[in-house]
Amino acid sequence: MEKVLIEIALILIFTKLGGLVSRKFKMPEVLGALVAGVILGPAVLRLVEYTGNIKLLSELGVILLMFLAGLETNVDELKKAGKTSFAIALMGVIIPLILGTAAAYLFFTNFWENLFVGVILTATSVSISVETLTELGKLNTKAGVNILGAAVIDDVLGLILISIVLAVSQTLGSGASGSAAAISLILTFAKIIAFCLLSVIMIVLVPRFINKISVDNRHKRDLLTYSIAMALILAFISEILGIAAITGAYICGLTLSQFIHREYIEKNVKAISSGFLSLIFFASVGIAADIRGLSPEVILITLVMFAIAVVGKLFGCGGAARLFKMSKRESLQIGVGMISRGEVAIITANIGMQNHIISEEIYIPTLIVVILTTVITPALLKIVFSSKKGRLESAQ
Repeated sequence: MEKVLIEIALILIFTKLGGLVSRKFKMPEVLGALVAGVILGPAVLRLVEYTGNIKLLSELGVILLMFLAGLETNVDELKKAGKTSFAIALMGVIIPLILGTAAAYLFFTNFWENLFVGVILTATSVSISVETLTELGKLNTKAGVNILGAAVIDDVLGLILISIVLAVSQTLGSGASGSAAAISLILTFAKIIAFCLLSVIMIVLVPRFINKISVDNRHKRDLLTYSIAMALILAFISEILGIAAITGAYICGLTLSQFIHREYIEKNVKAISSGFLSLIFFASVGIAADIRGLSPEVILITLVMFAIAVVGKLFGCGGAARLFKMSKRESLQIGVGMISRGEVAIITANIGMQNHIISEEIYIPTLIVVILTTVITPALLKIVFSSKKGRLESAQ
């Protein structure tokens, strides 16, 4: 027990220090937390091991992180995102999925592992793009609005995709006979449809009832407890149905994002998540990734994944924007704004590792791709949103 306590204390201290360094270089704190995990883990200082206790806390951290993501999503804006944002998000999922899966066959032969590589590359983290666009004063431009709308839809589509691939791979990988596998597959899709229906009912109907609840300041603290319990219950239901637990937590967040007391819940969940559990999750990702396993093949996989991560979003999201008659420059801005990967890519890779779908040969490149795309996105955004006359404008 004593060892666990000191390990958690070290994780919190190192991740916060890493976050401060990241912020100094205008990068997301998550990068500092990842690097802190690598330093604390077996690759460098060997001060913290990826034990069952750390794993449990990190899994709670993931659930709370996705619950918070749902709480921070504006459902009304999501509804108003329109055809353009939906098409941008859809193509931004399909193109990296196809390219990532196809490219994985250069290195691996297992279909599910290769498909999961494609799934990992569909993720988008818009937080760094939002920070950069806000700094440039371009957040409310046509491209900025579409980047925001598409990124939210991208997250939803990504979570659905993760859940389907996870459920189907586990069903077909169970070793059952042909007819038994077919029945199991039908049941799997029935569970997914049932969960989707439950999600729609919750998002559409539940807010109407909970907003009639009157809560005074004395009982607001109870709301936080019930909200977290609700997130855990939905995560549990997701797991029972063979769907990723993070999907249930996200749906819970989306539901409560329409609650009149959302701000109170969000503020307090954020304190628990960003101050404790999510730090342990991001550090644990770094701890679990033993970079001593870097080899020429792993470096080559990383370069291929990085190229697809960039090209997939540029052509997928940018191409969809062009189909809706947006200018070449706006399409390029949207494509660049969707390049950055982040929490969802890390979470997806983590799920793949825990369910033995992907190996560490994919896990480590994923972390490096997340870091590289996060570093290059602000620089590229500043270039494509530059007001200077040049080739970008002449390309219109």
